[in-house]
Amino acid sequence: MATLLKLHGDNGWAEQVERCRSSIAQSDYHGVDRLLRLYGGMGSLNDVVLQSGGIAPAEDNERFNALRTDAWKDANTLARDRASEDSN
Repeated sequence: MATLLKLHGDNGWAEQVERCRSSIAQSDYHGVDRLLRLYGGMGSLNDVVLQSGGIAPAEDNERFNALRTDAWKDANTLARDRASEDSN
């Protein structure tokens, strides 16, 4: 996701996504929390549409949407696993 965001000049979102990815890669659970929070509310990661020169390239947006969905699913799985561990 970060690569596509950077490609389309959305460095703010790219930095936030990369920060979450880095934390998760280091087994820092706060990265999961931060990533899931990026998906909530108006103006969230869910609302991002990649654009270049005022044009939203369909192929890049389809790829970004797939990556965004996969990241959400993976983060939710990690959150559920963590909740399950905490309840034991």
